[in-house]
Amino acid sequence: MAAAARWDVARRRGERMNMQYRKGQIVGYVSVLDEFATVPVTPERWHLLRVTPGRDARVMRAFEERGISGWSLTVTSVVNRRTGLDARRPHLGRKIVRPFLPGLIFLPDFELRRIDQIRAIDDVDNLLQLGTLRCWLKPEEMQLMRDIAICEGLPPSQRKQVRLAINQRIAIVDGLFAGFRALIERIDSNGRLTVYVEDGRRGVKVSGLTETQIELIV
Repeated sequence: MAAAARWDVARRRGERMNMQYRKGQIVGYVSVLDEFATVPVTPERWHLLRVTPGRDARVMRAFEERGISGWSLTVTSVVNRRTGLDARRPHLGRKIVRPFLPGLIFLPDFELRRIDQIRAIDDVDNLLQLGTLRCWLKPEEMQLMRDIAICEGLPPSQRKQVRLAINQRIAIVDGLFAGFRALIERIDSNGRLTVYVEDGRRGVKVSGLTETQIELIV
């Protein structure tokens, strides 16, 4: 709906006045629909856009100025002002916001029509591709990425701790014995593991594994 913005508004055709309006008077209707009305609320794919690492926030500000949708996953932490380690008292520490995946911004599929405009922004490189194939995530995979970023931003005391125990069965996922199953035999004071790797009839002891190199077998 459109209304006259001034007290006396005259509409002219050539030199003849054909209508006069008063402020507040309804003068016609305008469409509220535009090209963005057809954009889906949830994209079907999230594409990965490469940007200069460390410039993620600057690129996101440029997106906001141009009305471009994008998602830069960030992790917020509170560190001790003196040591730089995680602060035991967050209200006394210094808050730091950093990219979860530096140099990568997630771009919804409906913004690909503006890819030339996006590439023209400073510090933007191109869409991430493997050969001729573009890399993208489904909505459910994107939600998983968000959940991981939220978990990473929690203080250590609030993170779910995995408790390891002697005689617990694990799968090794990193290192020389990746892909083998093993049995925990010892956990030292630093959290490093000594495990017995099962290999048919024979086995071998492996020491010095960390929690990041194993997965629990449920």
